[in-house]
Amino acid sequence: MVFDMLDWNAMGEIGFEQFYMLVCILLSHQNHLEEQFMYRHSRPVFDLLDLDGDLKISPDNFCMYRFLFNIEKQELKELFHDFDITGDHVSAAPCWAADPSPPR
Repeated sequence: MVFDMLDWNAMGEIGFEQFYMLVCILLSHQNHLEEQFMYRHSRPVFDLLDLDGDLKISPDNFCMYRFLFNIEKQELKELFHDFDITGDHVSAAPCWAADPSPPR
């Protein structure tokens, strides 16, 4: 799943730029710096999550890749709500709607 996300041009391989992005994400995760990484590298992170290149990130994409940045479902819900200025995906039954577990 991560390989497919990093294979930006769908050629079945990743180049150095994509490999470097993966290493940086893993290092931020290992050092508990995911939030700082996302803030400092917001454009590349946005581009990673915008799988179809339409300059929008769906709730499904947020849910699918939240593990990369150690985002809990409640945090994801709040984050998506804060940035969904159009409100057009609020009713899309995102992954957090089905999770009965309480936030930590």
